[in-house]
Amino acid sequence: MRSTVALILALLLTGCVAPVVIDQRAQTDFSQYHSYAFDPPKEDQEALSLDGQRVQKAVREALANGPLQPADESNADLLVRYRFVPVDRFQGSSVQFGFGFWRDRYGLSTTTPVEGQTNQEYRLQIALVDRGDKQVVWQGTSRDTLYFEMATERRAERIDTMVREMFNRYPPVATPD
Repeated sequence: MRSTVALILALLLTGCVAPVVIDQRAQTDFSQYHSYAFDPPKEDQEALSLDGQRVQKAVREALANGPLQPADESNADLLVRYRFVPVDRFQGSSVQFGFGFWRDRYGLSTTTPVEGQTNQEYRLQIALVDRGDKQVVWQGTSRDTLYFEMATERRAERIDTMVREMFNRYPPVATPD
């Protein structure tokens, strides 16, 4: 009976993991911020990448009816910076098989090698930077990843979902210290 309850509780708790991780600067009054502008990464400044276009579109949609309104960079309270953080992920078999024998104090054994490959995937990270002091005041990082072989539609949907989940938690709720 206890093991059944523990199993059900474990399954419920695994479903409670947030799809994004949010961090914020302590003692920040988010009610002072009313506008934003994009500050794309260096690789997107001359020609906006496809993923950069998707991120900007998703941010505009997520903030359309929210507390922040778009503005030009010189008048914005916050600058939206985004980047794709590389993550190495191992895919393969970690199952090993081994056998051996021993006699007296000596033994001999062998095992099969672990087979697989490491693939690079990317997590989306969005930071809101106070334009006045150039300090990050809020940051969201997705737990989900993007990978190179992902289809265009799936990639766009995943970016939309990541951004929406991040900005569902903006402005942050004040927590007691």
